[in-house]
This record gives sequence, structure tokens and C-alpha cells, in this order.
Amino acid sequence: MYCKALFLCLYLTVNYAVAQVSISAKIDSLLNDQVAESEPGLSVGVIHGDSLIYTRQIGLANLEYDIPISENTKFPIASITKQFTAACVGVLERKGLLNVRDNVRKYIPELPDYGSEIQIRHLLNHTSGLRNHNVLLDLIGFDYTHQGYTNESIESLIFRQQNVNNIPGEKMLYGNSNYVLLALIIERVSGKPIEQFAEEELFQPLGLANTSYRKSLFEVVKNPVDTYFKENGAYQQYTSTNFCIGAGGVLTTVSNLLAWSKIYWQNDHPMQWLATFLSTQDTLNDGTLLNYGRGVFLDDYINIKTIRHGGRGWASRTILLVVPEEKISVVAFANSAETNVSGIAYNILDILFPENSAPEKKSQPIEYEAGNFSSIVGNYQEMNSDLLMKIFLENDTLKAKASMGRFAVPLQKVEKNVFQRIDNASVRHTFLTDKSKEWDMNVDFGGATFYFESVDLADPTSVDTEEFVGSYHSEELDVTYHFVENDDRLVLNYPNNSNITLQPRREDEFGSNRRTRYTFERNVKGKVNKLYVAAEGTVRNIEFLRVTD
Repeated sequence: MYCKALFLCLYLTVNYAVAQVSISAKIDSLLNDQVAESEPGLSVGVIHGDSLIYTRQIGLANLEYDIPISENTKFPIASITKQFTAACVGVLERKGLLNVRDNVRKYIPELPDYGSEIQIRHLLNHTSGLRNHNVLLDLIGFDYTHQGYTNESIESLIFRQQNVNNIPGEKMLYGNSNYVLLALIIERVSGKPIEQFAEEELFQPLGLANTSYRKSLFEVVKNPVDTYFKENGAYQQYTSTNFCIGAGGVLTTVSNLLAWSKIYWQNDHPMQWLATFLSTQDTLNDGTLLNYGRGVFLDDYINIKTIRHGGRGWASRTILLVVPEEKISVVAFANSAETNVSGIAYNILDILFPENSAPEKKSQPIEYEAGNFSSIVGNYQEMNSDLLMKIFLENDTLKAKASMGRFAVPLQKVEKNVFQRIDNASVRHTFLTDKSKEWDMNVDFGGATFYFESVDLADPTSVDTEEFVGSYHSEELDVTYHFVENDDRLVLNYPNNSNITLQPRREDEFGSNRRTRYTFERNVKGKVNKLYVAAEGTVRNIEFLRVTD
């Protein structure tokens, strides 16, 4: 009996080791195609339960001195930070110092009263309606090369906004303004800088010695990674004069983030309650369940539930991908904007869950269903943007073509009024034929939702561009836009942006073909006297008054 037990133990150990080697070899092969040893690189780690089943570092943390990326290299994780900021809110609620249903103005009275109460939970799940400060900066013409911004300057910009995108809880519009204000609430309620509060309440108790919020632009960081972007085929080092934390700002290592991820599936974890807080899914006002919790997305991949969030810096890419039911976490960091870490993470899941042992993939082709689509074909425009999407029939196949896209993509019907893209089943178009919403179509890009309305486009030949020529000023942005005419085309100039040629959209409306829309308004005499600017789906109708003809 003893011999049989020993043989079985050895057999299972050997087979596990063989499987482990096979997995490692496949991930190695995957990563070898991504970066070179002499370029900005990658740090990747995978855990299954308490076992580290894969880790590898490739490439350079610093090109100038040929410093390689190591297991101790600290990366800026950009928006993965949001779950740590949300966790700080969770700690404060557990201490009884706030409640996520509190009115944000209880803690930030400087925020204008928009008529409907914005609660802390609306900031956590991006349903507040607040305009995204990153887009506001672009509309100002912010000079990222020579100017810098801070939490204080961003807060001031947010407080100047006199309107919001939507009623709180009506829809989710992902935006960083929410988490900048959460950082402010954390500091005011705790009486401590967020970096100190997080260190004392999260990082130290969890033993995350290599994880911290940035303290200043001039802080000395041990084992830092430099980040790079390509310009004219050559790598350029990215340096930032911006210091704003809450939506981003955390530095960490792959091993520390893997250790943190255990809260999502380790039942006896001392902070398991925090995972419940972060993964709580609220509902919209109409009862629709959000696929965003508090700082994390919750959705399915190959029919298994995942908790995830990516980070997208100016010259870095990061992702944390967790499969709680299988006790698996995947982390991938890159110090270049050229590397698709999200694709790498999901490809690793494909290796861990091969087709012969995994549930049926949701992307498995389905039979095309032809039908009468007359009620949904036509031109759609993204709300708060100039992005057009044409839905049309070609040889009995329904297709979608975006104005910023190169090709039309065939769509397949999956349920009533819901279609998925043939080349990417995670992208779904839902048509609201009953007109129950402000929008007529929404497109779900793997968790981020974009809203479109049906539009009738103006005849470009009938547009008299001279009517719109002049200067327009916005108090909310403290910037003046100048419109001129050039070869019968309307051209826009504003700080650090010149000679932007606009194209007619709907009547009295123009677009820049970069997700910004310019809608002019006329007075009772028919003369153009106002301008409303909307951009990227997350900034709605900023008012500009005409100051000169």
C-alpha cells in the first residue's frame, strides 16, 4: 500500500511538472514575439493559488544605461490605481467615517450643485456624469510638454464646470475626474495625504513593501522603470511634469500586484471583505446591472468570470486579470506604448484554458441570421462626439463602418436588436428601437460602453461657413476659439491647436474627425451667437459665447 501511494504521488508530481513546463514554454513563445532584449520590455507574472506558476522579465528598464527589467522593477500602473483608491474609500466606510451613499458635496462643497445628488458610489462606478478632466485639458489646448498639472489644478477645473453629462446613475461614462475627487474625499475624511493613508491601511498590513502612491515629482524611487514611445521609428523617453493621483499614481512590482490580487479569491484573506466592496456591482437608475464595480471591471471571458483593470499611461501599458473561481491571476506590465499587454494577458488565459479543457469560447462563430433591418440601418453619431458610424446592408449582410475606421465590419445577430462583430465577439451593438432612451444605439467594447444617436446629416454643399466665422469664449474652460474660413471650409484655431479643418455634420454642426463636435446656436434673428463643444463621449455641451465676428 505504501509503495502504491508513493508511486501515485510521484506520478502526479511528474505529470504536474510536465504540464508546468508545457505552460511555461507556451508563454515563453508568446512573449518572445512581443519585445526584444535591447528595447523597452515586459514584466509578466502568473499565480495559481499560492503557487507562482510563471514569471519572466524581458527588455530594458532604462535604454540609456542598458538597465534590464528585473523582478524588483517598479512600474507606474496608471488606472489600475483606481482599485487602490476605491479600497481606501472601503476602509473609511468600514471605519464608519463615511458611506458610499453620502452626497459628494458633504465633503466637497466646492463642487457645484447640478440639481441631482452625486453620491460617492457614483464616483466609484463612473456614473456621476462629471466631465472627464483629461478631455477638458485637451479642449483648453493644454501644453503637456511645457506645462504641468496637479490635483489642485484639476480640482479647480472640475469645480468650474457648470453642467454634467447626465443625471447621476443614468449611464456609465468612464472618466478620471471621479477618482481625483475620491482622492480628495479620502484626504479630507482621514486627515492624511492619500499616500500615507494607503501605506498605513493597505500596503503595510498586506506586506506590499514595493507598492506606494507617488509622493511628488521629485521623489527618489528605487528600481524605477523609464517609459518610452516611438516617434519616427525611434524610441523617445517620456518625462512628465504632471502630478495628479487618485485615478493613477501608484507604483508597484508584478509580484506585489499578484500578492494584492489574492484578496479576490482567498476566502481566509484578512482583507477579503475589501474584495466584496470592490466587486460590488451597482445598478443604473433603470435597473441595468453595471459590469463595473468599484475600481474594477467584472465580466466573462470564455465563459469564466473575470475581475480586471488595465492601465494606459502616455508611454506604458499595464493589466491585472483575475479569474477568482480558478484562483488565477495574470499581471503584465510594459514600459512602452507599443506593447499590447491586454492581448498578452488574454492569450495567457487561452494557454491556461486550452480548448479541449475549457468551456466553449463565447467567440465561437454562430450562423448568420438574415432579416429585415430597415428600422436600424442609417447614420449614427456618438453622443458628445463627432464620431459617425454607418449601419448598412451589403449583400444581405449587416455591416458597421465608423468614420475613424478603415473597414466595414460584418455584424451577426445574437438576440433581439443585439449584434456582435464577426471579428470580435466582445464588441456588441444594441439598437433601442422603442426610443426609451436618449440614445438609439450603444456599442459595448468589452466593458466600456459608447452611446450613439440616429442622425440626419446636412448637405455639405448647402452650408454657408461664413456664418460661423468669429471668436467664441468659454468661461468654464477660460479659453477662446477662433473660427476662420479657408477655401469654403471652416477652420478652427485655439492654443496649441491650429488649422483644424472641420466637416459639416448635422445642421449648424461640425466635426473635427477626432471625436470633437462643434454645435452652433442662433438667436431669434437667426444670427449665430453661441457655440457648444462636446468631446470623446465624456464632455457634453460646454458653452462658448460669440465675442467677435
